[in-house]
This record gives sequence, C-alpha cells and structure tokens, in this order.
Amino acid sequence: MGSRQPGSVERGDRIYGFRFITRWRRPIIRILNVDKHLMLFLYAFILCPAVLPAHPHMFLSSTAEFVWKETGLEGCYLEWTFDRFFSSDIIQGYDRDMNGKFNAAETGEIYSNAFINLKNYYYFTFIRQGNKRTNPPEVTRFTVSLTGEKVSYRFFIDLSGTAPGDLSLAVYDYTFFCDISYPPANAVKLDYDPALVSPSYTIAENREFPVYYNPLGAVDDNTIYYTWKKGLQTYYPREIRITYAK
Repeated sequence: MGSRQPGSVERGDRIYGFRFITRWRRPIIRILNVDKHLMLFLYAFILCPAVLPAHPHMFLSSTAEFVWKETGLEGCYLEWTFDRFFSSDIIQGYDRDMNGKFNAAETGEIYSNAFINLKNYYYFTFIRQGNKRTNPPEVTRFTVSLTGEKVSYRFFIDLSGTAPGDLSLAVYDYTFFCDISYPPANAVKLDYDPALVSPSYTIAENREFPVYYNPLGAVDDNTIYYTWKKGLQTYYPREIRITYAK
C-alpha cells in the first residue's frame, strides 16, 4: 500500500460495514451492512480512542491481470487473497458442504453478504488518467477460491472506455482499516497479443497525486478528498501504471 504523511492520524474503528465477531476468543471480520448496534459499538471506540490502537484489522494481497482485446484494453481482473482469520470466517460461514470449494450457490451468498457492500467504498479501486481519478461503478465475473487456509476473491473491472496511452490503477484503503499490499513477485500480469500491442507497467508510490481523508469523520463517512483542507490527512497511493499505444 502507499504511505501516510508523518504524524498523520490513522483510524481503525470504522469503515465498510466490517463487523467484529468473536469465535474461540479470536477476532474475525465479516462484511455486513452496518446496524445501529454496530454503530454504537464503533462510536464507543471513537469516544475512547485509547482503547483501540491504530492498526489494520484485515490483511489482503492484491494482484492485477490486465486484458487486451486486439489493440484495446478490455479490463482488469483483480484477485484479493485474504489473511487466514478472515478466510476462516468465510470458510466456516459459506462452505456449506465442507468440500473445500465454493459452488455457484455458495459464491452467490458470499457475493451478497461478504463482498457487494464494498460498492459503497469504491471496491478499494482507484483509476487515474492524467489528474482525474475515477472508481469502477460495478464489477463482474466474481468468483471465490480456496488455496490452503486462504480465501481469494477474483472479479473483473471494465476498462474498455478508457483512453489508450497511459492509465494508473491503485488498490488501497487510505484509512488503514485494511492493509492492502501487492506481492513482491507476480503482482501484475499483462494478457495481450504482442503482434498488436506492446504494453508495459511500473508500480510506484505517487506523491504527485495524493488523496486526503478526515481521521475524525463520522463512522459512516466514506468521503475521499482530492483537495487538502484543514484537518485532513494525506495518503500517497502505490499505483500500477500501464503504458501502451494502439
């Protein structure tokens, strides 16, 4: 993930409808719609910030596969591999037949109950061309897989409407509730016909186009600021920059 301005305040007590559940005395996180009981729970931590240290509560690794159709960039598959604690909750909650796989019905339940709420938080995905950032309005082709003890989500983002030349995509949670990282090897795959197009990529922290957030915002505040204002903190995303020409 990217970096924060020194001295910034980090929040770990809100965001995305994540709900804490305790099983066998260990915290598990599930993505749910926020209800009033959860709101009271989270507000208690806001009023007593010393109770909850500022640190991430979920860890996931994100890879990207960019796909070209002839000379045009068609889209990108993102694959998120979760830590074993969140994975355990998904396995126990949705692998109904306990066969180590997720069939169509089980995948549908995960999509509805443990994924789609992230549309309210931009799917953690930020697309930039020039100085303009956008977010995917929807994602498709959602699948769930299990490797060892870890669950992975895979889904497709349509990029066919973007202009050719230069595009940056970043996956991050600027409030640090989730620690999202790119793996040190094989973080990006480019699927294209070399006879038609020759793309390349880099991964780097972008300090020229930071984002800003309010560390003292309301529990359901999902606002992203692209202009600094008093009281806001600064976040520098790590972007995957794709360069290609038709």
